[in-house]
Amino acid sequence: MGSNSNLHITLFSTFILFQLLCLQSTLSLDIPKVLTDNHDYNVFASFLSASGVIEDFNKAQGDAGITILVPSDAAFGKLPESLKIETLPADKRALVIKFHGIHSYYAQDVMKILQNSFQPTLATEVTSATSFRFSLSQSQGNAAIQTGIGNSAVVLNTIYDQKPVAIYSISDVLLPKEIFQ
Repeated sequence: MGSNSNLHITLFSTFILFQLLCLQSTLSLDIPKVLTDNHDYNVFASFLSASGVIEDFNKAQGDAGITILVPSDAAFGKLPESLKIETLPADKRALVIKFHGIHSYYAQDVMKILQNSFQPTLATEVTSATSFRFSLSQSQGNAAIQTGIGNSAVVLNTIYDQKPVAIYSISDVLLPKEIFQ
């Protein structure tokens, strides 16, 4: 009788542990909500949700983490008519949004010192190993991003930073040379 009881306890414990692990893997940060709650990132949040890229960003949370570089609504407004993201076909618009995501979690202290001349992005992962990359360097104590077509941005502040997700505000929309050159 005792061994049956122990078996039931073991099975029940295993079931509870399995349920907790499943629950943990489905919980992820609601990135669009974080952006819209901050009021200055509605355009990016809208593109993120409408393009379906949010699914890729959510999946990355469960892997190596994700760092997202988010231009403000004003940054989108500064773009000339010829570079408006909303005029792109859906597949290219999704690549531009993925270009703003790095499939690694970089905490704020790491972002301040990170230098990588060939930083892959989430867009790199769905295209080729040599495309949709940008250069990260440091400029006056801030992370600076160069896209290769004269388009650059600076990390302005932290919107959210709790492993496995870091979200940073950037000064300008990142325009990948694969689409805009």
